[in-house]
Amino acid sequence: MTEQKQSTDAVETKRPQQPETALHKSERYGWVGHTLSIAIFLAIGVGGFYIYYHNKQQNVALRTENAALQQQLTSLAQQQSADKQNFDTDLEELKTSLQQAKDKHQQLDNHIVTLQTRVSAISNTDIENWRLAQASALVKMAGRKIWSEQDVPTAIALLKDADQNLAEMNDPSLNYARTAIRIDIDDLTKIKQLDLDGIILTLNQLSNQVDHLRLADEVKKTGPEVANNHDVTSSLSDWRENLTNSWHSFMDNFITIVPRDNSKEPLLAPNQNIYLRENIRSKLLIAAQSVPRHQSKIYKDALEHVGEWVTAYFDTSTPDAVVFLKNIKLLVQRPLSIEVPEQLSSQPILADLVRKRIYNLPHSVQKKAEDKPHAKPEMPPQQPITIEKSGQAEISVEES
Repeated sequence: MTEQKQSTDAVETKRPQQPETALHKSERYGWVGHTLSIAIFLAIGVGGFYIYYHNKQQNVALRTENAALQQQLTSLAQQQSADKQNFDTDLEELKTSLQQAKDKHQQLDNHIVTLQTRVSAISNTDIENWRLAQASALVKMAGRKIWSEQDVPTAIALLKDADQNLAEMNDPSLNYARTAIRIDIDDLTKIKQLDLDGIILTLNQLSNQVDHLRLADEVKKTGPEVANNHDVTSSLSDWRENLTNSWHSFMDNFITIVPRDNSKEPLLAPNQNIYLRENIRSKLLIAAQSVPRHQSKIYKDALEHVGEWVTAYFDTSTPDAVVFLKNIKLLVQRPLSIEVPEQLSSQPILADLVRKRIYNLPHSVQKKAEDKPHAKPEMPPQQPITIEKSGQAEISVEES
């Protein structure tokens, strides 16, 4: 210690002496340093406190958030458990539905097998019987078309359909029936068709031409005028002759007499002209209505009345009257009915086949046709007939 003290004293003796100003500066700098140190320590303390407080608040928030997340996790776990239970329940229901669907599918398969068995049980004989019955029905319909409506084209089409049904059966034993159908088709093809629509159109045209006919009692000047000898001169000296000629000319034209020779009907009044033309149109309408009904008597009577009235009351020398009467005569000569066979040869043959093959009833066709199925069948005698409506029906239409 003594040695250190001596060394420090020796050092101090060696240092030069500082002035007083330097001493004051060192004291001032020391006070500022202490103040800064205190301020720094205070700032560090406040910062540390703030950091501590902030960390504490974050820890509280994290704990709260962790608690919320834990609660959500618990809820999710519960929801997952409930969803799993629902899924298991739905899965069981789906399995049950799937099993039921498999059972129904199996039932449908069994039902389809049963139907296939039933369909396969239907023999070709049943199908052939159905075609045979259809062919017989078509032939009957063709007969009704011929005898009721005289519709030959439709009857021919029905017979062709019947022949097609028999051809689809591919049965050689039915060739004689097909031969009979073809004979009926040939017979119907030879029948001359009637243009009933053309007759009706002609009657309508004649009805429109009635107004163009001229009455026979109208005043006509067919010859040259008689020379008038009662001429008046321009000379005053001929006044006496001029007066006489004027008097005779006035008396000659005051009363006019028109001769009517060979007149069988009285003259018509002016207002009866309209009724006469309307009666002619009425008769033409009756004739037109009787055409599709094949009422020949009513048709001819109406046209004959029209011809008689035109000849009696109208001037038959005019071109309109000549053409009108010519058309009336041509229409009277046209028939409304056609000659059709009394019966179809194929109808009894097919009816007998239906009784024999389908109903197993005794057949009524000739024995010869059965013994020789491929031979041409004997055809019954065909007598053409003309279809007419009954007289009572005609009278009722005439009265209307």
